[in-house]
Amino acid sequence: MAVKKVSPLKKQYVIFGLGRFGVSLTKALNEYGAEVLAIDADEEKINEISDYCTHAVCCDATDEHNLEKLGINNMDVAIVCLASNIEASIYISLMCKQMGIPKTIAKARDERHKLVLQRIGVDAVIIPEEAMGEKLAATLLKPNMVEIMTLADKFRMIEIRTPKKWQDKTLAELDLRNTEHVTLVVIKRGDDVIASPGGDCKLLAEDLLIIAGTVSDTKRLSSKATETVINDLEDLI
Repeated sequence: MAVKKVSPLKKQYVIFGLGRFGVSLTKALNEYGAEVLAIDADEEKINEISDYCTHAVCCDATDEHNLEKLGINNMDVAIVCLASNIEASIYISLMCKQMGIPKTIAKARDERHKLVLQRIGVDAVIIPEEAMGEKLAATLLKPNMVEIMTLADKFRMIEIRTPKKWQDKTLAELDLRNTEHVTLVVIKRGDDVIASPGGDCKLLAEDLLIIAGTVSDTKRLSSKATETVINDLEDLI
């Protein structure tokens, strides 16, 4: 079981759907000591994520009784990452709102899907194409850093190019959790994606780094990243 680290985060999160984006969120929140409940109907995915969250449950999340048994109503934030299954996405999002979860975030496949989610009260809706457009705008304004998602008032995920001082050094040498107070969640190296890289992983100049941390800590990294970041966000969303 992964060792939890002390963190100011106190909120409880439930993540529905363990695609690449759901997995990345789960691991990042876990690193910051948040309580995370991960739910997916695929038992293999549940087994793979179980060491990186408080609880991992394999079940049909469209069954209201299952959610009641899991105490979903006690969660602070729900993140529904099931855009490919519109019916499940809408139904789960609706149940989260009806159960009184303060904040629900959902991924939508298109504008119609987004409209329905907004009509039922989802607090934030992400469409990959729109997110990519927003990312491009942010890239033009702040070319060294792109914010991927804000999950709480002070916690977010960003993408940066490997800073020069980090290049050709291993994560053990950099010790980013202590030196920068951030967590490196994913390395995007060409067509390859390295999730939860180990301490012996060496960072290369062309790597794109998905990093999680507080707004103040991640903002500081923008000045250290010296190259423009333009990349395809759809892989994570």
